[in-house]
Amino acid sequence: MNQLFRQMFFFMVCLVPINLLAAVQIEVENNNLKETIWSDGSKLHVKSSQEPAYILVNAEQRRLYTINHKEKQIINLSDEIKKPPVLPEIQDVKIDFFRHGPGPNILGFETELYLLKANGKICRTEYLSKAVAELTGAIAGLELMTEYRMSTTFGTLPNELELCFTADHLTYQRYRKGGFPLKSEDQFGKTMFEIISIKKDSNNPIDNFKLPERYTVMSYKEMMDSSELITVGAGTEMHPLPVSEDRLSR
Repeated sequence: MNQLFRQMFFFMVCLVPINLLAAVQIEVENNNLKETIWSDGSKLHVKSSQEPAYILVNAEQRRLYTINHKEKQIINLSDEIKKPPVLPEIQDVKIDFFRHGPGPNILGFETELYLLKANGKICRTEYLSKAVAELTGAIAGLELMTEYRMSTTFGTLPNELELCFTADHLTYQRYRKGGFPLKSEDQFGKTMFEIISIKKDSNNPIDNFKLPERYTVMSYKEMMDSSELITVGAGTEMHPLPVSEDRLSR
């Protein structure tokens, strides 16, 4: 589960939810790991190609779940989301997020090039699209995922966080300004993630946005208190503590 959050953390912004006639399917690639996001306005279904578990988000209701079909488990993470999100106590850090110029055309969408800097150091180079933000309506849900990660991360990490990690979290709502990120590069110019496909009117079943029936529903605390559920099988981490080297806050 950590892996899934780490890969998906990059997309967080809040827009007014858009009512879509059908789901929009977004495919993401990061270090040869692929994830798929189905968006239906404020609802998201996030699935990793290497995880049996997936994430369901309802941004309008501020609900967040992880679902594992193999174990027939639903973990309700909603109560872990603090509002406002917990932010690190950092002093003497100057953070700037600004438009640097036009970006390339990606998948037929015009983009704008934005830079995120901390104390003059480039932390992120991002290619954002307002058109994709309007098309998907997904940013509010992705931002809620980042709020969850921030709520569980900053209570366990020291305040002396790595500079770009901190800048990323402190500006977790920055996509409200520039739009949906189609590509993001780190401070070393390495691509962190990239959207490789956007499909309109995806024919995915509506059940993609519904909790499955007859599954065991547990809170985060109940899951952590249960030694039986801490390890749910090879390749599956159900510890929803997405401590990532960088951030989708992004």
